Amino acid sequence: MPKSEAKIGGLLFSQKISKSLLDVGLHNIVLAKDLDTSSMLDSLRITIAGIKKEFAYYLIWPVDHPMVQSSTVSILIETAIQNPDCIIKPEYIGRRGHPILIPAGLDIHNPVYETLREVLRHSGVGTVIVAVDDPGIIQNINTLDDLIRYQDIGG
Repeated sequence: MPKSEAKIGGLLFSQKISKSLLDVGLHNIVLAKDLDTSSMLDSLRITIAGIKKEFAYYLIWPVDHPMVQSSTVSILIETAIQNPDCIIKPEYIGRRGHPILIPAGLDIHNPVYETLREVLRHSGVGTVIVAVDDPGIIQNINTLDDLIRYQDIGG
């Protein structure tokens, strides 16, 4: 089953993520769904190119991380407001995870780079690491076993 069709707590992963965003007052939600691309970066490039409204940041939230708490999103947004033009990344007990915030002005279209990690590493933009008390940022649901495990702990 594709991750886009997986459910946790009765909701599709994308619905759970959208609910978390709505819970903190974010209403401009654009999903990179059903794109036939070879990478997350290609999906991001296509999705951002299709956005007509201007934003200061883009929140990059992979669909396989649906367990992130709304409070974490609030903390990341507050940090972005305090640190304009920086990449904002959450960290839980020493491990970085998702979602991340990137400045909208960041050039993700340079074809030299094949992954978002490469774009971020070579961007010249500062990074702020935010300690959060949220294991959801590192709970990547890739397999049926992962899904079952996370269902059992509160999905």
